[in-house]
Amino acid sequence: MQPRESRQPVIVMAQMRGRDHWSDVTIRNISPHGMLLLGSSPPRPGDYIEIRKASLVLVGRAVWVNGKAFGVRLIERLNFTALLKAANDSFAASQVRAPQEHRTQPAPIASLPSAVNQPDGPTTQAVTWIVAAGFFALAVVCATLESL
Repeated sequence: MQPRESRQPVIVMAQMRGRDHWSDVTIRNISPHGMLLLGSSPPRPGDYIEIRKASLVLVGRAVWVNGKAFGVRLIERLNFTALLKAANDSFAASQVRAPQEHRTQPAPIASLPSAVNQPDGPTTQAVTWIVAAGFFALAVVCATLESL
């Protein structure tokens, strides 16, 4: 029996195209050939799906479903660095500030407590930097693992 591939925990918001519609999903962990996702309308086991994050497109097949959680086996090996770059690019784009009177709160990539998720506070800026640093650190680890 082959050992299970190592998983890297992440929280990345993405979009999934199933049989007939698009829906929002959260990528909760990734491995070289698959991922665990959460979504309000999961596919059926055996369904092929498309997952998009910014310009990154991943195609895979749902292998198991348990409530709103489901596992996907990817057609091609997952490029961790590309996924994290897409997540960071998307997050950075959401942080571009609008004029003060027209500012809206962007949806964060990472789940943050609502008390911290307030615009313009020093805590929000610190959390933004911590999340960005975490993604950067994860990208470095993934790049190192990929080069082994």
